[in-house]
Amino acid sequence: MRIRRDEKGLYIRSRCFSLGDTDHYRPGAVPGFDHAFDMGEAGLAEGDNPKAAHVAGAPLVRIRLEDGRVLHWASESEHRLRDPGPEP
Repeated sequence: MRIRRDEKGLYIRSRCFSLGDTDHYRPGAVPGFDHAFDMGEAGLAEGDNPKAAHVAGAPLVRIRLEDGRVLHWASESEHRLRDPGPEP
């Protein structure tokens, strides 16, 4: 899957067949997952084409880098759910 960039930053697309829609998966810490997984960018850039696959049962995509490192990026909807934003 190809790394892309929009106004929010880097993302990778994955088709989630159980939901029948396409979601964007982005780097960045997400409570509940960041303590166990590397959720950073690790030098990936727009246009890179790493091996990636959806993680069954989780709102994550596993990205395998050529040097053997493994990243996990969370779905954009998961970032919104776990980050309520600034308090009013």
